[in-house]
Amino acid sequence: MLGFSLVQVVALLAKPVFIIILAIIAQRLSVSGFHALEKRLLTRWVALPQRKGRIHTLVQLGQHTVNVVIVVLALLMVLHTMGINILPLLTGAGVLGLALSLGTQTLVRDVINGVFILLEGQFELGDTIRIGDHEGVVEEMTLRITRVRDGEGNIHILPNGEIRMVVNLSKPHLAGGVVQEPE
Repeated sequence: MLGFSLVQVVALLAKPVFIIILAIIAQRLSVSGFHALEKRLLTRWVALPQRKGRIHTLVQLGQHTVNVVIVVLALLMVLHTMGINILPLLTGAGVLGLALSLGTQTLVRDVINGVFILLEGQFELGDTIRIGDHEGVVEEMTLRITRVRDGEGNIHILPNGEIRMVVNLSKPHLAGGVVQEPE
């Protein structure tokens, strides 16, 4: 054995175990909090069922982000309590983050545009839309891409970051205060 007594081992592991338990509790609280938020948002906007998918997607995105932050913070705290200097890790993560951000600008732009498409409800699954030269039915939407099937059965995969203007042919529009269906 390395010469550690049972008391030393327990003392060494007590703080990391406590941090892990707190992280698990924080994660569970965030999950239940986000479920409650989703439930409240859905009951508040019960008259607008088209927002259900958008609300669910945004709540899941928020929940995932909070969970990642909790895990990273807990990991850094555990390493620090075990006597590992986390400053080089944080510095390395900063440099890596800078390098990745330069390399993934397009991906970030796609995701940010995807979030705004969902938030603003520009189009939904099943809508007929026109984006540039592409016109068809929206078959799939993610934060990164939109898949549109045209009248000939071809699938067009459009990165959300490239979507500048959308014509939604499925949504009724107002003309003189009267709702008209698209022609």
